[in-house]
Amino acid sequence: MSNEWVTFSQFAKFKGVTNQYVHKWASGSELPIVDGKFELEVANRHWHKRPQSRQKKIDFDEARTKKMEADARLAEMSADTMASQLVETASVVETWERSFAKIKTKMTALPNKMGPILAVQDDPKICTNQLKNAINKILNELASNARRRNTRRAEPKAS
Repeated sequence: MSNEWVTFSQFAKFKGVTNQYVHKWASGSELPIVDGKFELEVANRHWHKRPQSRQKKIDFDEARTKKMEADARLAEMSADTMASQLVETASVVETWERSFAKIKTKMTALPNKMGPILAVQDDPKICTNQLKNAINKILNELASNARRRNTRRAEPKAS
């Protein structure tokens, strides 16, 4: 398999550098040169081993643009995170009002439900315990209904 032989100027053009740079580099390397030409494959291997003395100049406009793009991406991610965690005030107020209405309805029905049961009791401790049990039953029922509603909302909707 024969390799391609190139001149200094062809290699300089290929690498995007000046002829002078290639001559200086080739004279300092162990690159075999025949009739002012060298093998492209061998030259490429040597090229990657050359010392990189010059650092790339910083382009402040490019750096500023990159920073602004990164800041914009960060702001978008932050906004997306906040949007997924925030709830509209009207929605919270509406939910609270509905919950309060349910509590009020259940609690105001308690005297009608418990009055006849408590009226026949002689012992105030029994009346107190029955009233406490009835209130706890109402509160537990309301809490479990609320948990079921929240669980249904959190489940992913089937498409």
